[in-house]
Amino acid sequence: MTLKPKEQIYTLGFLYAAARVCTRLSYREAADTINLFLHRDSTDSVKLRTLSDRMNHIGAGISQELSAVTTHTLETYGFDGKTGVPHTDTVLSDNITGNIPDRGKDDRLERIQSAIDDINTTREEKIPFSAGEVLVEKDPSECIYISIDDIGVKRQKDERGEGKERKSRFVENTVAHIQHKDSSYTLTAVGMEELFRTILAFLLMNNLLKYEIIFFTDGARNIKSCIEKYFSFHESSTILDWFHLKKKCMELLSMAVRGKEKRNAVLEKLLRHLWVGDVNGAAAYLRSLTQSYIKNQKCLEEVNAYLERKRPGITCYAVRKKLGLRNSSNPVEKANDLLVARRQKHNGMSWTPHGSGALAAIEMLYENEQADLWFRNKQLSFLMPDEKQCA
Repeated sequence: MTLKPKEQIYTLGFLYAAARVCTRLSYREAADTINLFLHRDSTDSVKLRTLSDRMNHIGAGISQELSAVTTHTLETYGFDGKTGVPHTDTVLSDNITGNIPDRGKDDRLERIQSAIDDINTTREEKIPFSAGEVLVEKDPSECIYISIDDIGVKRQKDERGEGKERKSRFVENTVAHIQHKDSSYTLTAVGMEELFRTILAFLLMNNLLKYEIIFFTDGARNIKSCIEKYFSFHESSTILDWFHLKKKCMELLSMAVRGKEKRNAVLEKLLRHLWVGDVNGAAAYLRSLTQSYIKNQKCLEEVNAYLERKRPGITCYAVRKKLGLRNSSNPVEKANDLLVARRQKHNGMSWTPHGSGALAAIEMLYENEQADLWFRNKQLSFLMPDEKQCA
């Protein structure tokens, strides 16, 4: 093996420990900690820049391997490795399109109607739908739940010559949490398109496209467009996360309604309509507000416009909760915190896309319990945990 100038050979134990420390502490603190345990003084200490470069190298290797596995998997199953779109001459099997015959009795209508009846007996705002109009999954064990979210960290400033385009102030890492039964897998990439290619390849390799797919999102348009682009061949559902719906309504009402007390009263009433999926009732309630409540009519109209845009993703959250089904994208919010926010946000830190993505990729190894596999063999397992145990 040929080394680059000033490049050193590091032991497996050193790389494993250094990667773990660097995903938890700043590079300066990580260097100090490693030197303390290695009893190194200033003459032979591990330098901050050395650690940073090494982590960037490791993270780049993980991302390159993930991209290579993604491309190979897509091509193997008849998809274009670069675009993720099926080749025109490819005939997709039922296991991929999800068009599999019914596997058993479907008692959804009875369960949904029972839930509606129970909920309506205790609420002023009734569920205005029949059981057949409330779409819920037949069996959670026959579903794939995919939560997706972006998280931005401050971008390092770089010199900009005359005539060059000004770059974004943030580096956007995209994180996905994929769940089937009690098993889960976390993926990350710098860029929404790249992540969706990887999600598709992961589902193909694990034979998970035979199941119903349910996406949980914050309502971002780029997520919606990627779902339509990469999963147009497969029927899926998209649910607007309840927390984001509530937060967005509160933000918009703060600009539309006079005073905190009135804002909170309007918000509570509005959310009671939305909890049962009644967008029409929510819109009618907002239109009924008197001028004594309205601070800005245009902003109030924006609340209704927002609800209308997000109508396809607003479900009957009350029925889902009654049936023990998910309403939230909390798993990906937690994954965002573990992979990116905990290490990279706040404390005045700023990042390049390369450096930010590298640390997120390394943390992904630990979250998927693949650090040993990578550092020993430079390999990634693309299998869900249960699948790995059976392999």
